Amino acid sequence: MNSPQNLFSHAFHTLLLKECEDGVVQVTLNRPQAHNAYNAQMVAELGQVLEQVEQRADLRVVILTGAGEKTFCAGADLREAFIDGGKGLLNAQEGFNPLHRMPRRKVWIAALNGHAYGGGLELALHCDLIIAASHVQLSLPETRHSLLPVGGGISQLSRLLPAPIVREMVLAGMPLEASRAERLGLINQVVEGAVLLPAAQDLAARLNRNAPLAVQAANALIDLAVHGPAALLPAEVEKELAQLQQSDDYQEADRALQEKRPPFWKGQ
Repeated sequence: MNSPQNLFSHAFHTLLLKECEDGVVQVTLNRPQAHNAYNAQMVAELGQVLEQVEQRADLRVVILTGAGEKTFCAGADLREAFIDGGKGLLNAQEGFNPLHRMPRRKVWIAALNGHAYGGGLELALHCDLIIAASHVQLSLPETRHSLLPVGGGISQLSRLLPAPIVREMVLAGMPLEASRAERLGLINQVVEGAVLLPAAQDLAARLNRNAPLAVQAANALIDLAVHGPAALLPAEVEKELAQLQQSDDYQEADRALQEKRPPFWKGQ
């Protein structure tokens, strides 16, 4: 197993990196003194992690969590958000939220160790799957500060939740309890805090039993089905399938079936 220093091209100051088994990397937002609020440096570093994960075939799943037990991410650091109209944050990787702005194929799991506020909730919503500790609350309190959610939170929530619930969260700034969010389909799973990361790792292991290129293709097609024109979906399904059939993993699936053994995926 590689050390964090060997995982990526340089050390990070606002993130902790840990390579787990079977192509899983755990990324921890590490500004506990600021409730893991993101500043321009954290946004840039998240973008660098995203780019490098995308370039490595051996890394398949990212588990994104926060330091401590109280807060996953409190959103944008307001000290920077009010400086020069927030241009420092806006210029970091072309926006507040690299998962919102940058294309990717790998699967990201948000493991909410604590509350997710504002841009912290938006960051979680742009992950593919969400697991939360039972005490977690989700909220978009920007209107309290004469701001608006600009990281895709309104659009994401409006696709996933009934409009009255979205208005509670955005207009009134009312928090959504993790248990209610699970019932509404916003969160995949709610667990006790002590088993949060094991639950996220178990979900990652389930993903990794399947062919990684097929998982990535299916994830992209789900995004298209949710966000894009429905008319494009059949052609994109055929395109993705044709590409999969040219992969080494497609041939390995056939060999494993014939030899009655588990497949050995390479992500190629």
